[in-house]
Amino acid sequence: MVTERMHLVFNPAANRGRAAAQRGEISSFLEARGVEAVWHVTEGSGHATGIVGGLPEDAVAVAVGGDGTVHEVAAACSGTGRAFGVLPVGSGNDYVKALGVGTDLRGALEVLARGRVRVVDAGEVNGIRFNNGLGIGFDAQVADGVTRAPRYLGGFGGYLWSVVRLLWGFRCHRATLRLDGGEAVRSKTLLVAAALGTTYGARFRLAPGAKLDDGLLDVVWSGELSVTEILGLMPAVLRGTHLEHPKIHLARAREVRVELEEASPAHVDGELLKPTRSFEARVIPGALRVVAP
Repeated sequence: MVTERMHLVFNPAANRGRAAAQRGEISSFLEARGVEAVWHVTEGSGHATGIVGGLPEDAVAVAVGGDGTVHEVAAACSGTGRAFGVLPVGSGNDYVKALGVGTDLRGALEVLARGRVRVVDAGEVNGIRFNNGLGIGFDAQVADGVTRAPRYLGGFGGYLWSVVRLLWGFRCHRATLRLDGGEAVRSKTLLVAAALGTTYGARFRLAPGAKLDDGLLDVVWSGELSVTEILGLMPAVLRGTHLEHPKIHLARAREVRVELEEASPAHVDGELLKPTRSFEARVIPGALRVVAP
């Protein structure tokens, strides 16, 4: 990508503070290629949104942080002329896998310097934009638990720790789904996900066939599952083969409405939403301009 200046929206707390050590490497790489690196250091939740909103309409905004920073930068770029890039310095780095950028920082810098601007989809649920996916139910509880995982476990280890911790005492919830306004699909379910990207929780390939630019959400939901069935499915989710299980369902749709008997937690891109009983999600085709291979 040919540009003289990039705005790097940097979360120094990413990857439990380890991201700060990579700032010098990033600056040196870009400057050696004649790119001015303008750093914007975030100071808390929501700050990245404000930073990007104040940039010129034709700016290149690069998320340098975890999935939370990527979420904020992407949402602020969505529907604008700003191009959006990602450098994987967080613990999850889910979105770069769907983009084909990969989790190696050096490789991602090469993409940033030499890649092209690609137009991909965004999503929206209850008025909130997302770039990778929406999760309702169990995976939202897992995302919440990750924030309390021991630091030494890292991103994937923290996700596993949270899963195991939640299994004891969990229960499935009654949900009704309507895909593109069609007939109601009723299920007692562990989770409902609406994915743009392929991966959740660093390595779990929840929607292995999802595409960022097909104008569709990959909607995944389960039937009622026991603890034994969940434990048996975890290796399959890592491989992306869980959709072969008779209690795991996939549909592709432009819109999905989910109604629950009781309020449930949810997340977008790992960021928690306020629990509610009703979720209306839709794809926004071509809403994001991203720097990709």
